[in-house]
Amino acid sequence: MRFPLRRLLPLAALVPAALYAVTGCGEKIAIPEPKGLFSVSAYGLYDQYHIDDPRQVAVQSGVLFVLTGEGLSRRNLKFKQQGAVVPLTDPTALCLEDSLVFIWDDAEARLSWYLAQDLTPMGQTLLPGNGRVEAMATCAAGIDQVPGAGTYLYMSVPDSGVVRRYAFHEFSGPEPHGILTRSDGQGARFVHQAAGLALDGGDRLLVCDADPGRNWVIRFDSTPDETDLATEPDQPDPLRGRAVLFRAPECNPPAADEYTLGDAPACNENDWVGGPSIAPGEFDGALALAVDGSGRIFVADTGNDRVQIFAADGYFDFLFGKTETSPGPVSIAVSDYRWGVAADNFNYAAWVFLVIPGTNEVRKFISSEHNLYIHQDPLPGD
Repeated sequence: MRFPLRRLLPLAALVPAALYAVTGCGEKIAIPEPKGLFSVSAYGLYDQYHIDDPRQVAVQSGVLFVLTGEGLSRRNLKFKQQGAVVPLTDPTALCLEDSLVFIWDDAEARLSWYLAQDLTPMGQTLLPGNGRVEAMATCAAGIDQVPGAGTYLYMSVPDSGVVRRYAFHEFSGPEPHGILTRSDGQGARFVHQAAGLALDGGDRLLVCDADPGRNWVIRFDSTPDETDLATEPDQPDPLRGRAVLFRAPECNPPAADEYTLGDAPACNENDWVGGPSIAPGEFDGALALAVDGSGRIFVADTGNDRVQIFAADGYFDFLFGKTETSPGPVSIAVSDYRWGVAADNFNYAAWVFLVIPGTNEVRKFISSEHNLYIHQDPLPGD
């Protein structure tokens, strides 16, 4: 359902927030705000934007970046274009970090980066031999291991069975620095089919494992593990990250489900069999994710035509979407809002943007709090 656009309240009533959604790649929250106050009940479809071959979206400081098969566009939250990078041959991954936008062009095996403010080109380099990059993210945890680098850049490369790590230097670009994870094990430190990436509210990486027998989201302390060495003489040091618990373990050693979102083996569960699930808190293809200003995790549950939302500690909160409104979302971005006249009287809300490739659309969803503020009406059911 699309909501009718009505007269807005006076603009003076709106106080812009210094809050940023953490999407795709490494944008951090500028001001920590009270937890659990962001869009706590429901979302509904607000608008639909047709665009040819949409692939990924990301939000930074109230600016929407949209990657298509043709290139990248910079837009406001009403989808009005403010700049573009075209043409690109086959761009497959988008990432934001502070003042930069990173793009991976798969056909050229080329990483390029631009100023987020106006898409001025800042650099590019060829990284052959990667395979198709499905997602990118940045995280600076452990960057002091590489003097002069500003952050790490991570790439999901499912065909190669790894999430690659590069130390990014402002002037010289990326330098290989091991991997975050590989696919040849069964524990939560291994990702069988790497997909979406995002930075959580505590400088840890969230990784989607799209393996049909798993359907997990795993959290990593991405700091390179200097004790994780090569297993073959000609291999570079893996320097992998470590899986991080979402909550206090119930057994020792912890079970897989305490490291993951989704259905995973629990304590003393020896007959677990994974697979797609329609149950709340479980997935049928978790392909992308984003994190809002309160640290909650939004997961594009692609095979179930919905978005699932989890608290920062990994507990399931609620979900929204259905076949008519959110069929097969493959990318997600969240833009937080707050408004009010005093710190003890702020209200919180959000927009959620989904890429719906089957319809060649980016769809925008509104939180119930924001809809009530704009329209003075409760949110109709999705």
